[in-house]
Amino acid sequence: MRPGATSALRWKRILETVLPILAALAAVRVKHVVHQMGGSSVSTLLLAMVVIALLIPQLRRYVLVLICFGVCVFSLDRMWGGVQTVNWSEAVWTDYAFVMMWFGIAFFSGLAGVGEVWFDGARWSQQSYLLAVALYFIGHGGSEWLQSKRMYAVFLLLVGFVAMGGVLWIGASRKPSVEPTRPSSRRRVQWTHSHSSPENPPRGNH
Repeated sequence: MRPGATSALRWKRILETVLPILAALAAVRVKHVVHQMGGSSVSTLLLAMVVIALLIPQLRRYVLVLICFGVCVFSLDRMWGGVQTVNWSEAVWTDYAFVMMWFGIAFFSGLAGVGEVWFDGARWSQQSYLLAVALYFIGHGGSEWLQSKRMYAVFLLLVGFVAMGGVLWIGASRKPSVEPTRPSSRRRVQWTHSHSSPENPPRGNH
């Protein structure tokens, strides 16, 4: 690849990383507007973005990157909000689990975005995205279970475990390694008797 093309690709990847993060930060600053757009949460907005990605294949990669970095920023915001509201001198294990869940979602979704932009959607990028999904649904399923909403909790936990199964499935579905072609062990026959084929005349001593 030419130096000019390499530099253009690098700047393209930098913009694909920075712009979604800036857009997510701006959305966090006006999250009450996003809240009104999405109803009770931002899930409706995310669903609309997924639909756009399915209907317009050319935008699929950009929408996925935007979702990854957007979820990362929103999760960090939720984690920081939890840190500020919890009275840590009287904190219980669920408070720690809440913070760790949002940190894990932020970490794995951000890692998935980096993988999509800088490593062309590597296998670990897909696994990171599914890990973020699994943490979200398993964490919220556990929260709903503790609030005695058992049926809804079972549904959320099931979705989370399916996502976790997807992580394991992607890790196990490796491409079969192509064995190198072995050189033929058959050697060419050296004719030593007087009757030989015309293609391989005998080598006589002159």
